[in-house]
Amino acid sequence: MSGSTAAVTPGPPDAATLADDQHAVDAWLSAGTAGDRAAWDARVSTADPSFTTRSAVLFANLGALRPDRLQARLTGGVLPLRAARQTALGPDARVLQADLAWRVGGEDADASATVWLTLVGGPDGARLVSTGDGPTTQAPAEPLWWFAPTTRADRGRATVLVGAGQDATRWAALADRAASEVHDLLPAALGRRWDGHVVVEVPGSRSDVVRVLGGAPSAYAGTAAVTRPEGPTTDAAVRVVVDPAAATGEGLATLLTHETVHVATRSAGSPAPLWVVEGLAELVALEAHPDQRATELSALRDASGDDQDQDPLPADPAFAAGGPGVPGAYARAWLASRAVVERRGTDGLGRLYAALDAGETLDRAATSSLGVDAEALAGWARDAQRRALATGRG
Repeated sequence: MSGSTAAVTPGPPDAATLADDQHAVDAWLSAGTAGDRAAWDARVSTADPSFTTRSAVLFANLGALRPDRLQARLTGGVLPLRAARQTALGPDARVLQADLAWRVGGEDADASATVWLTLVGGPDGARLVSTGDGPTTQAPAEPLWWFAPTTRADRGRATVLVGAGQDATRWAALADRAASEVHDLLPAALGRRWDGHVVVEVPGSRSDVVRVLGGAPSAYAGTAAVTRPEGPTTDAAVRVVVDPAAATGEGLATLLTHETVHVATRSAGSPAPLWVVEGLAELVALEAHPDQRATELSALRDASGDDQDQDPLPADPAFAAGGPGVPGAYARAWLASRAVVERRGTDGLGRLYAALDAGETLDRAATSSLGVDAEALAGWARDAQRRALATGRG
């Protein structure tokens, strides 16, 4: 019995075999992007009948995705197959690690992910037989189009990739509006690195959202959207991932505008404190959607209670997902950013953000960009917070 379940440890592929396998993978993906179903099927083995449906989904998704660039580079990494699986697929079946990279919507950087491809021999070279033999003890991020039916839609400044049950046309219109608002309202100094385009992914279910983002479901508790580089480094393409079950109601447009600010500023990995990162995003979103300010002020009142002097520049832990004080932290960050704009204008806020994003300390950044020290800046924010609580206006 133990012999039927033990893993078969593979040796590293030699250079010639790896080159042949790479050629087969290249031909497979080229057939998919060209829409050549016959050539695609010629590179897919029938040794595992259960892969037929997944192969069809992948082929359809590549037609919908229309990538500007697509590559799966074999790294030389290998995984063992269970003995029973090895017997079913044949002695030459091997599981190979690949770095998958792709671009859509004119992006100037790759989105990327690590995937595992199971190959077997064929009369004209290697053929793909599975994409599901990867590690089972990890929860790596996966591209939506890699595992679920996906539709693409483009409108103006936006490209959207949506899962089953989502209206691609509706999401494209919402994302285009958000990108246009950010283009018009973002401080000029902060928009120079942004091409004005946004890519938004809307998986079909909460479980698919978790697969796209990777990690444990608890990491995204209460999170309606996440903006992050889709890849292992901050240089990867920056995408917005929306949980359609959580992103509903009147605040949806505001949410998308907020997240698009993070795309424009590439805020993931920034050394700037979160109060200015999130405060800027809230400022732009609420300038575009002033009807949502009442909700923000309500969160401030709920968080403040009898204490009207909570830290006006919230520390980073205050923004931790799922925390009870998170809405109040966002409200205080918004008011701190508004306080800067009231005294130094939008350009002043842009200068402060840029200095903090470059790694300057708060005191040095405030002095160089605003002409005051950090204590005075906190005083501005505190005054704005007290005034908002007293008047009910932001």
